Amino acid sequence: MLTLAYIGAFVAFVPLLTLLVPLRAEALAPTDKVGLLSLVTLWGAVIASVANVAVGWASDRTRNPLGRRRPWILAGLVGVLLAYGVIATAPTPGRLIAGVMLFQLAFNMLFAPLTAILADQAPDRQKGGVAAFLGLGAPVGAASGVLVTAPALPEGALRLFVLGLLVTACLLPLLLCLRDTTPPPSEDGHALPRDRLSRDFGFTWSSRFCLQIAASVVNAYMLFYLADHARYAEHFPGASVESGLARLIALSTLFTVLSGFLGGLASDRLNHRKGFIVLAALLMATGLIVFAVSPGWPGPLIGYVVYGVGFGLYTTVDAALVAQVLPSRRDSARDLGIMNLTNTLPAILAPALALAALGPDRADWPRLMTLLAVIAIAGGLMVLGVRKVR
Repeated sequence: MLTLAYIGAFVAFVPLLTLLVPLRAEALAPTDKVGLLSLVTLWGAVIASVANVAVGWASDRTRNPLGRRRPWILAGLVGVLLAYGVIATAPTPGRLIAGVMLFQLAFNMLFAPLTAILADQAPDRQKGGVAAFLGLGAPVGAASGVLVTAPALPEGALRLFVLGLLVTACLLPLLLCLRDTTPPPSEDGHALPRDRLSRDFGFTWSSRFCLQIAASVVNAYMLFYLADHARYAEHFPGASVESGLARLIALSTLFTVLSGFLGGLASDRLNHRKGFIVLAALLMATGLIVFAVSPGWPGPLIGYVVYGVGFGLYTTVDAALVAQVLPSRRDSARDLGIMNLTNTLPAILAPALALAALGPDRADWPRLMTLLAVIAIAGGLMVLGVRKVR
């Protein structure tokens, strides 16, 4: 049920932020779609940064008959559905920005307590295996874009309505059946000195921060990369760019799932996390270099598959690593909220980075992708500073 709920969480935001919101931005500001999307991404990330830490802190301290995680997940789900309605009917750029800000507030109200369940309930020796199952969320969520962009669903509110039904169906089983308990006061992590835990937490945070910068730019701007640099419409006449991106994601999903699943299990079996993260960073960087040097087909397909293999491996093993370096089980959601800044702060920086690297004509995609590859490699190397976990 936790795996299904993770899938629902990624279904909630991946097709929305990679496909549907960029399409709304293009419809509302056709002459400056990159500029509007950058504003949407920036303000959404600001809200997400604050909300995730605040809700994580509040969730740790919640004492409710339903538990300390479930009430927040339920409230977040309701808010996500409301935000879909605002985004679907937004008549102006300002309303679109407001809708995405509402979505980020609600989604992080849902996601902060959801991510804490791994740290709450999975023992260290099984964290890689549990994370392997939870890692199915990202690729399946990405593949759901194929469904919501299908020709049978015309662009507009119907796509978001279907998305809302999928998200609700995925989260309801966990909401109904979760054994949501609070650890007693004596259960606190004291295996290692606090300074060592803090040092390891800092290196893990820095590593994820760099890798998420690359992921944030790819997630937000790949639609425009395919349209403006890879010239998707010229190569495939009659096919829409959004359906092309959805199919591209779907084709790489199998490799993403396999790499993440096998990597999570192998990292448990070998009791080794860091080497897998370094390998993942190198694979992501290789995919980004392919984007930079080979925009002609099948270059984007090859690049996305290689990038997807690296990203699947990274997200799974990194989730297990993060759960192991948390200072305390009693404050796990708060600390995961601080770790989640590595997702939201890159999303804040991504628009500025993309605009600066693309140049005034918004066209220097090779420079942007090469820069992202360098950042990804740096992130992989930073994890070597962790000492508590191999």
